[in-house]
Amino acid sequence: MLVCCPSFTGAEPRACLDLLTPDGSTDVRALSVLFTQSPGDHIDAWQRIAGGYPARMRIVAVDADAGSNRTTEAADADRAVERVGSPHNLTRLGVRVADCLDEWDGSAETVVVCFQSLTTLLQYVDVESALEFLGVVTERCAATDAVAHYHLDPQAHDEQTIAKLGALFDTVLEFDDGAWTTDVGGRG
Repeated sequence: MLVCCPSFTGAEPRACLDLLTPDGSTDVRALSVLFTQSPGDHIDAWQRIAGGYPARMRIVAVDADAGSNRTTEAADADRAVERVGSPHNLTRLGVRVADCLDEWDGSAETVVVCFQSLTTLLQYVDVESALEFLGVVTERCAATDAVAHYHLDPQAHDEQTIAKLGALFDTVLEFDDGAWTTDVGGRG
């Protein structure tokens, strides 16, 4: 699902957590790929909005300013943070996502994925590279039955870019004029 919402609206965090808890339960395995939000803020949002933490959580924090290409922080066994230092290296980022999905494939809990955000990704790579990368990631999510959503700020992109990205998704959730609308079939 593509989530189109202008940056810095109060509606986006709630919608994100609603999508990460599809049956209203935190009994999920949650993978979050974060470009701008800190892992601590993301974890705090789970507690504040969802009222608890997911059964298992993995965060891949993409940091262009990081000194190393990969480090892992484990607050505990159920909430691990991996840092990837180069947003340009889509192969490395894709491997981190695939490793997590492979590890959780077949789990009893629902696997949910948040990619925040495509807008930031497009600051580092061209649209065609992003489309190729996202095609692989969305296929991998589908193959492992993960429920995934991808954030995009529609005010930061032209209609052609939004249409190309929208074509990858079966559903587009859009926030406009204070309300959410759903377009099943995507924008493509």
